[in-house]
Amino acid sequence: MFFSAIGILLWIAFLIAVLVLSGIIWAAGNLILWVLDLKPLPNQRSGRQKPPVAPAVGPRRNVPPAPAARSVPRVPAPVAPPTQAGPDIWPKWTPSHRLYKARELSLWQEQFDALDSRG
Repeated sequence: MFFSAIGILLWIAFLIAVLVLSGIIWAAGNLILWVLDLKPLPNQRSGRQKPPVAPAVGPRRNVPPAPAARSVPRVPAPVAPPTQAGPDIWPKWTPSHRLYKARELSLWQEQFDALDSRG
């Protein structure tokens, strides 16, 4: 058990060492490329200019032209008068709901009075 734990720790240490060494090699490589000016900096434009690329245009499609707009002015639709809302939209106004709320309020009032009478 003890030797397997040491083996795992050595393996993790080896992987960390490889990671650090590869980071050092990568940084040194980028430094060498920068010093020798082989790699252009991202904020500089290269000396070679690419010719402008023409947009890709396909062959003309055989599509009929769009219909011409009518010269007849459009008449707005008549505005309907506001209607009364149905009973299914406002369920809290039904008599059964009002009765339920009144019972609930009386129950709360009884409980409050019971608490008030203790003191």
